[in-house]
Amino acid sequence: MFQFARWNFITRHERRKFDSIADGHKAALIAMGVIEDAEETTQDAGPECPPELLTTFEKYRDVKFTRRVDDDGVKLYPREQLSWSDLVAYSSISGQNIGMFESEIIMGLDAIFEGRNDG
Repeated sequence: MFQFARWNFITRHERRKFDSIADGHKAALIAMGVIEDAEETTQDAGPECPPELLTTFEKYRDVKFTRRVDDDGVKLYPREQLSWSDLVAYSSISGQNIGMFESEIIMGLDAIFEGRNDG
């Protein structure tokens, strides 16, 4: 689960940032006639979330992010770093039980998300 989170919050984000820079350079080189447009290669999809922990990841997403729907789609905005009281409040408001194991996983996911820029 934590490998999946590292991939989603850190590795994939860094690749997207690099890819957008590389795409700009590639477009400029193609426009100048320095290189020809080549076929795109597929990228590694990364690890998948274990199916038995999908509901835990969804709970984390519900607690951590607020959503806004607009013409471009759904945008997620992160809230502040989670605390144990956030999980208690979410559980009491949503009626969803969050056990100790799930709480530990959610807090671990949040630690990965919050530390995503630390390297």
